[in-house]
Amino acid sequence: MKSKTKPALDTVKRTTINLWLTLILAATFLAFAVTIRFDFAYDDSLQIVNNPRVHSSEFLPTYFTNQVWAQAQGQPENLYRPLFMAWLLANFEAFGLWASGWHFTAILTHLIVTVLVYMLSRKLIPDSSAAALIAAGLFALHPSHVEAVAWISGVTEPLSAAFFLGSFLCYLEYRRRRARRATWLAASLTLFAAATLIKETAIVLPAVIACYELCLGNSDFGPNPQNKNWADRRESLAALVPYGLLAGMYLGVRALVLHGLAHRISDVPLRTSLLTLPAVLYFYFTQLLVPVGLGPFYDLDYASEMTISGVVLPLSVLLAAALGVWWWSRKGRCYLPIFLGGWFLFTLLPALAVFMIMSRYESVHDRYLYLPSVGIVILVGYGLTRPFSTASAPARNVWRGAAIALIAALGFATYHQALYWENDLALFTRGCAVAPRNLLAKLNLSAELTRDHRFEGAFMVAQQAIDLNPNSPLALSAGAQAAYYLGNYTTSENYYARALALGPPRVDQLYYLGMSRIEMGRFREGLEPLEKGLTLWPNSPGYHYAVGRALAGMGNCPGARDHYNLELALYPSSLNARNALQEAEAHLQSAPRRALPAKTQPDLHPVKQ
Repeated sequence: MKSKTKPALDTVKRTTINLWLTLILAATFLAFAVTIRFDFAYDDSLQIVNNPRVHSSEFLPTYFTNQVWAQAQGQPENLYRPLFMAWLLANFEAFGLWASGWHFTAILTHLIVTVLVYMLSRKLIPDSSAAALIAAGLFALHPSHVEAVAWISGVTEPLSAAFFLGSFLCYLEYRRRRARRATWLAASLTLFAAATLIKETAIVLPAVIACYELCLGNSDFGPNPQNKNWADRRESLAALVPYGLLAGMYLGVRALVLHGLAHRISDVPLRTSLLTLPAVLYFYFTQLLVPVGLGPFYDLDYASEMTISGVVLPLSVLLAAALGVWWWSRKGRCYLPIFLGGWFLFTLLPALAVFMIMSRYESVHDRYLYLPSVGIVILVGYGLTRPFSTASAPARNVWRGAAIALIAALGFATYHQALYWENDLALFTRGCAVAPRNLLAKLNLSAELTRDHRFEGAFMVAQQAIDLNPNSPLALSAGAQAAYYLGNYTTSENYYARALALGPPRVDQLYYLGMSRIEMGRFREGLEPLEKGLTLWPNSPGYHYAVGRALAGMGNCPGARDHYNLELALYPSSLNARNALQEAEAHLQSAPRRALPAKTQPDLHPVKQ
């Protein structure tokens, strides 16, 4: 009777566990389902909507020989992600520009990663299914993951994490099984290679494996860390060699394609960036523990010198947390907390590298916490379930209720955080609210307001950007463009002239500078920047139309007609050029030498950030 009862109880337990995991996945889908009705946002326009390289399979081979932004001139060569580009191509083949399909696959990928987090927790803590469920719930519904799931282009995080976790799980099978070990190792290496080709941050997997071997070895999470087989440990560390070779091959190909491993574009002095690293690590640590005030941009105070608030205090907090984990491990005679802390640190290293090389306004992002959070949520699940083993039944129910309430609260916050990704206007408005001193947030909001024809708001936000950095050509251009559409051509000319004096010319700057002068009746002065722009960008939209306006104002109607025709030859849908051409033809028939005072508004070309 007893032997029959135990399998029945095990079946009931497995069914209950599967039911709870299903509920977590369902709650996660519901929390993110609102994004299915959202459109493309932020960089999706440049990376997907207007990117011919992901609209046709003929470009597939070039994914392995070019950077991600090969279609956009002037972008830094820092991203080599051929399999991510292949993912975009596959989604375009399946959904075209139907954004709902893209959002659905992003959510599905996140659900797969959640299951893998649960599986990893069960491997590391085999005696506690509750710990694995709590870890999966915390991971699935943590608000810091909204950027990686709600933003279509942010799918690099869950996609790479899926292969990263799959590779590590296969490695554990390779270490713990006696049969088919070569198959598990080959599978692990294959998934590792795929993860790096999706996103370069997966390169830290060998470090995570080494940390696992040093902390847990070949024991199945035994409570006695002194009982280790060091000969087998040396064998396992030797197994890291193929991972190191793969990592070296990836870095070599990356350096060849990108003409270097990475290119620093930050204007922050290297010493200042190094001094600020403790604050960055503290920022990410607190974002996981207290996920409030999240947004697409952040204001980060750089430490130009050794200060208590900027360097010493965050470093002290981090050291205290590290000592706490060490004490916990020593007291419990188990090194799992140390390994999970190591997972967090090693997988966060790429985010710290990004901070060192990227612009000060894009140096930290929530999405970089996606993979590092795995170590923390498993650690929290482990810590919350330790009292279960000795507590009474009522106390266990209280603990479980508290864990469920925590996960539910995170899910509620995740749903509301996802709403900010509905469109660019909502996203950049949120960005400015969270980071009022972030120049990039204001520039993006000003551009979006301009696209929405809300020129007064666009000018106000651009003016705030100019106040933050009076020597920013982008901020001056944003203010100049808004001023132009408000009819304030003097301010527009002034700001564009200042922007051009501070940096290399941009296509929008010369165009609107010329148009501002034309609207003020200074046709010959307006012609100068337009002719320069045509020299730099012969086929740029609007330029031939603008030159035609200047020539018409100077009385050269035949010349104006020729440029209107050139504009229509390049862009047949230009209504401004078509209407101007009709006026020029009519004027030539009646009074060929009379100047045209025509005033029409050019096509809207907001400043792109």
